[in-house]
Amino acid sequence: MEKIKVSDYEAVLETVKKYTDSCKEGKSDIMKSAFTENALMYGYLNGEYYNGSIEALYGAVDAFGPAPDTKARVDVLSIEGTAAVARVTLEDWHGLSFTDFHSLIKEDGEWKIIAKVFHQYQ
Repeated sequence: MEKIKVSDYEAVLETVKKYTDSCKEGKSDIMKSAFTENALMYGYLNGEYYNGSIEALYGAVDAFGPAPDTKARVDVLSIEGTAAVARVTLEDWHGLSFTDFHSLIKEDGEWKIIAKVFHQYQ
């Protein structure tokens, strides 16, 4: 078994940072390169269960626009070979707060988010 390199932690953080930067700037184009083409999203939004394409997130980020006061923290929970999980805490994104769990895969040497599972705080 090969040890996980610090460079992998940094690369995972950089990938997920594209998501948080995109939320703050209100531009989905920033985050699109962080997700795989077929990435999925699951969670409860305003009490309603959502499951489906990450495209809905892109639309929401663009529709809501910039949120410069949003605070974000990313923690890499685990990296095992070519799989990783990161936790994202997002506070005050247009008055909403979330905890996300992003599942990532290392694809052709590059970390990509394949799924986002989220909890919205009411």
